[in-house]
Amino acid sequence: MGKNKKIIKMLKSKDVVLHYGEKILSDFIPQKVIDNGQFFPLIYPEKLPVIKDIEKKLEDALEKPVGAQKPLSILIKENYRGGDLSIIVDDHDRPNIHTRLLLPYLVDLLLTTYHLPLTKIKVVIATGTHRPSTDEELKNILGIQMFGKLNYVIHKCRENNVEAGKIDGLTVKINGTVFNSDIIIPLTDVENHYFAGIAGGPKAICPGICDMETITYEHLKMFGECGFAHNVDLGSIDGNPVFETKKKIVKAVIETLKKNKREVYTITSIIDTDGDLVHLSGGETFESHLRAAEILKNVWTVNIKERADIVISGASHWGVNLYQMGKATHCAYHAVKKGGIVLNVAPCEQGWGNEEFKNLMKVGMNELNKTDDKCSPRFQSGVSEANRIKQALVSVINAVKKDFKIGRQKPVDLFQILHFVGWGNLHIIQDGIPEEDFKFLPFVFWGDKSEPVEKRLKSWLEKYLVGKTVAVVDNPNFLIKPV
Repeated sequence: MGKNKKIIKMLKSKDVVLHYGEKILSDFIPQKVIDNGQFFPLIYPEKLPVIKDIEKKLEDALEKPVGAQKPLSILIKENYRGGDLSIIVDDHDRPNIHTRLLLPYLVDLLLTTYHLPLTKIKVVIATGTHRPSTDEELKNILGIQMFGKLNYVIHKCRENNVEAGKIDGLTVKINGTVFNSDIIIPLTDVENHYFAGIAGGPKAICPGICDMETITYEHLKMFGECGFAHNVDLGSIDGNPVFETKKKIVKAVIETLKKNKREVYTITSIIDTDGDLVHLSGGETFESHLRAAEILKNVWTVNIKERADIVISGASHWGVNLYQMGKATHCAYHAVKKGGIVLNVAPCEQGWGNEEFKNLMKVGMNELNKTDDKCSPRFQSGVSEANRIKQALVSVINAVKKDFKIGRQKPVDLFQILHFVGWGNLHIIQDGIPEEDFKFLPFVFWGDKSEPVEKRLKSWLEKYLVGKTVAVVDNPNFLIKPV
């Protein structure tokens, strides 16, 4: 902690940065605000050692399993019958740094050490309910070295899925290619997730390669009566109903595969804030995931002195649209005081980013903006305002439960955050949302888009920063905890 205190004392305005598209914004927090203690810097963990010899570490991960699983060499000897070996990888909605880094080594080991034919190695793109990945996106997922060399299958949640177990009266179905493979290797990275708790590991199977009905069943567990259910949160897996349901589904799948002489050997990795590989293990799906989750706390959890009056949230490369920017808003939610202000700074050049998100925001905002003797939130305060937000939240949850589609969880999260900070306390500086859509969003839209973003940010700070504490978050993958 002594080192962090020294860093805080040396902090200069130019050191506080936000990414806005291709721009890097700095020098926007006045030095006097830093010097007088109004600015609450994030306290980062010590960097873990970077794995230098990736091939050797991967060999160990394959032959020294975590938990109750046999080494891959024994699984292949006992279970490989000349069929396919499927490697499950993330789709285009994830950075895939670990995929591009590890896949060449994994394929080389499968060919040279385990003596599998290249034609029998299949890469399955775990899209869940997302759209299929394009060729350009596949190049980014697999890397130029592997794209064109490997056979791949893009999962479709409504096609070519087969029964792989039952839970709670639900017939669980998974991708047919995966089900019919002798060996299945999910190649995953572990990171915080705003409703699944911690991604990676079992998430490659559910929702990754499950059918629409199974995914819907799992995803609906995120909702409570008024917002997300208890323990559904970033970094939370203990008692998280989404994760608990995922566990039941994936265990049923693995048991069904075992009965059919098929085995799952899961690889888990952690990529740090610099894009470096700092953890790599393999073995039983849940035990390897749990071990990685403990290590994740030392990589992607940051501390803050206390919740701040204002949190300025940059979305980094997630700021391309409102849908992705939601990750940054949720991250800021963990650092701002109740009744505080969150300022989102994101270009949103792609606009909304998801039509289901847009359509359901209209439902919620229509409820929120119902006027009866000027009783809309713009004229209300206190309990009545909070109740109106709660009513909007309930209407959105009911609409989601009636017809769940991916994207419809985002309005619930946004209204939940609005309920915490209060009407008028979600702000945004952006360029891509047309003015006619402002009424469908609970943001205070700040500044003229014809002006440079730097000027808009400066004018916002001049109005709101006086006498307030402030924190700046530029990476939405962090779990922020007040100390």
